[in-house]
Amino acid sequence: MCEECGCQGKVSTLSAGNSVTETSTPSATPAPAQPFAERLSDSLQHGIQVVIGSQRKPPRLLKSLLNGTILGHPLHPAITDVPIGAWMLTAVFDVIWLISPMSYAWAARGAEIAVVVGILGALGAAVTGLADWSDTYGAERRIGLNHALFNVTALILYIVSFVMRLLQAPGDSLVAAIAGFLGLAAVSYAAYLGGEMVFTKGTAVNHTAWEAASDDYEAVLPLESVEENKLYRVIAAGVPVVLLRQGLQFYAISATCPHAGGPLDEGKLEGNVVECPWHGSRFCMRDGRVLTGPATVNAPRYDVQVRNGQVEIKRMGDH
Repeated sequence: MCEECGCQGKVSTLSAGNSVTETSTPSATPAPAQPFAERLSDSLQHGIQVVIGSQRKPPRLLKSLLNGTILGHPLHPAITDVPIGAWMLTAVFDVIWLISPMSYAWAARGAEIAVVVGILGALGAAVTGLADWSDTYGAERRIGLNHALFNVTALILYIVSFVMRLLQAPGDSLVAAIAGFLGLAAVSYAAYLGGEMVFTKGTAVNHTAWEAASDDYEAVLPLESVEENKLYRVIAAGVPVVLLRQGLQFYAISATCPHAGGPLDEGKLEGNVVECPWHGSRFCMRDGRVLTGPATVNAPRYDVQVRNGQVEIKRMGDH
């Protein structure tokens, strides 16, 4: 570095023989290029978020509907049962038909109907699944991308199978049945990856489900230190809780967002509604009710009382 101006340019130095030599500072190593899968995921997530209105102002009804917030349960896993069940039935019908094509021609027709039901269910599962995936990151996002790719592969194979069943006579649908078997293998592996996301990575699992609770009130803050319309992070029974004072009323809910564990105490407060800083889920501080997805379950609620100049809280309901 040049001692006169601090620049990183060439610097003249004197050697032992008083000759002038030039040295240059090596240029910074360029950052490695982002893997294609990560770039693809970034673009897809951005596009999905634009379509479903993830960045729009509340209440973001379309996003909440696709996430299942309105139903109080994730919508995607409920819909996935439709294509998996229908395509399993398709395979059963195809096996029956293959045993005796002439005697069991009705099985070929049954398989055709089951394929259609599965395709329609898969489209619904794809829409809801992409909405859920748009809020993932890291390893769960990578697994989710592979999950989606195998599901798309299965959907394409079953569409091809259905078209072939329409174009051929019931007794000539052997290739269509084979396409269906391949589709079933693809959707089965996709289901395995879906389980990996939920049971290994904890995607869409209620992050407050195992929070501890006490049967007694616990003092968390002196009353005089609690300002109005300010979120406070306190600890009760070892669990982080967000506390709010509005006039003479106090409200408290779990500080952990049920969706992905975001810190609600760091969120944005509008009236008595707090918005998670991670994915925008919104909760009513009065009763913990979830108002906007991607969260689908309410935040645990705490009862608040003031005694001897101390604010005390205790978790309400089952735990």
